[in-house]
Amino acid sequence: MDTKKSDSLDRQVNATLQGSFLGMFLTELFEGVGYLSLILLLLEAIWEWNVMFRRPDVYVLIVTALGQSAWLARRKFKGLSLPWWSWLVGMLFYALIESLIEGGSFFTKPKHFTFVVLTLVYACGAVLKAHSDKPHFAVTGIFLSRTAQGLGPLLFYIALDLRGQVWSEGVAGFFTSAPHAFLLALAITQVGALASLALVARRQQTVIADLLNQLKTLSRWGFGNRVVEEVLRDSGTHAASRVERAVGFIDIRGFTAWSEAHQPEQVMEMLNGFYAAVLESCAADVIMSKAAGDEVLLALPADAHAVQRMQTALRAAIAAVQPLQLSAGAGLWFGPVVEGFFGAQDAQVHGVIGDTVNTAKRLCDHAKGGQLLVGPLSRFAVGGKEQVSISAKGKTEPVLAAIYAV
Repeated sequence: MDTKKSDSLDRQVNATLQGSFLGMFLTELFEGVGYLSLILLLLEAIWEWNVMFRRPDVYVLIVTALGQSAWLARRKFKGLSLPWWSWLVGMLFYALIESLIEGGSFFTKPKHFTFVVLTLVYACGAVLKAHSDKPHFAVTGIFLSRTAQGLGPLLFYIALDLRGQVWSEGVAGFFTSAPHAFLLALAITQVGALASLALVARRQQTVIADLLNQLKTLSRWGFGNRVVEEVLRDSGTHAASRVERAVGFIDIRGFTAWSEAHQPEQVMEMLNGFYAAVLESCAADVIMSKAAGDEVLLALPADAHAVQRMQTALRAAIAAVQPLQLSAGAGLWFGPVVEGFFGAQDAQVHGVIGDTVNTAKRLCDHAKGGQLLVGPLSRFAVGGKEQVSISAKGKTEPVLAAIYAV
């Protein structure tokens, strides 16, 4: 299968799964490192309510929370990597601006110390959590990041309650109060709840990702990459419609006699190699494909390159079966088809039907091993190519086709 095409489908599936940029931004703001900036902003509001909008602190924090969350969300939305310092950008920006405004006193204030420590803990957790291939690292990261979130409100409350006091002395006596001890127990419980929810969510994401990969593989087999991409993009199946296509069939010559002389397992192995060779040779260009028995149907864009694509596919088919003393022939016909999803609402298949399909099948049936029969002749200049007249079933007049030898 074509790697670029597979990557394109993978990107579209992942984009559908991860959601919108707005959703990712809000998640970073209220569940990520932006949450710590919001808590500090709330603390500033309570601390200096009367003058908060006349001081730069609140605006710096707003920029920190929104900017950090938007930057992280944008990189995730675009599928870019997140280096270890990604979660520290907001904190470093805040520390730089505030230290320039407040001077050295910035580093002595409990609220700032708390904010820096919590951000560092969260960042360490986020870095470890990103190691999805190492479960122990990921679980440790979840506990660290959720600890920063769960203990954040309590630690900021301590900073507020100890305003004007010596930090080291105030903390030592803070938890001697029963209400404060209750707040500590509540914060620890919250950490446990947040970590448990995160672990459950991680497990669910793993199950969803595995199931999605299985469904994606089955969809590729049944419909092809292009059809699956269209369904994902438009959030639903397309009603069948009339379009121009180049429809081709490739059929193994001598299959019946060969299969009767071999075990079913050998026949299946041969057919799998035949299918794979044909589809891999032109997967990037195929609109839809269907394998049945010893033949493959290919629906291709009706352009000047269709004959060349079909020749490539036929050569691949012959190379796959030639070691078994077999060959393959093909037919290609340009024309209108009805293409799309057919069937009951809950059991639909994607296919192409019409006279173009039937004629392509007739050409394939008449082609000898190593031959590709192409028509109608009016669609392209055949040059010095040999022509053949075929009495096709269902046709009142003979069908003229050009013979291409591969």
